[in-house]
Amino acid sequence: MNEKMTATVNQLQTELIASDEFTEIQQAYDNLKGNLDDYKVFNDFQQAQQALQQKQMQGVQPTQDEISNIQAIAGKMRESQLISALMTKEKVLSELLSDINETVTKPISDLYRS
Repeated sequence: MNEKMTATVNQLQTELIASDEFTEIQQAYDNLKGNLDDYKVFNDFQQAQQALQQKQMQGVQPTQDEISNIQAIAGKMRESQLISALMTKEKVLSELLSDINETVTKPISDLYRS
């Protein structure tokens, strides 16, 4: 990446970290970490999801027990207000990043449309 683009990307990173969207997700995550039970459920789900994805990438079907386990953890996640708040903030941040990506890649899309 050339120096000018690197500087621009670094500035964008700085702006992202200072944004309300990032600050709010950071606060939601800190709140979640403050509740050990909910944080454990969140981590358990991430680990189960990662294990499931690895199996799928290897072409291995998950067992019924694995599917039931991840469904049970997902049910516990839905019961947590802290996890729900984090997921809501993640969605907002994801939309911001999607908008940024669309803006950055617009010249490429326009090129192929012309």
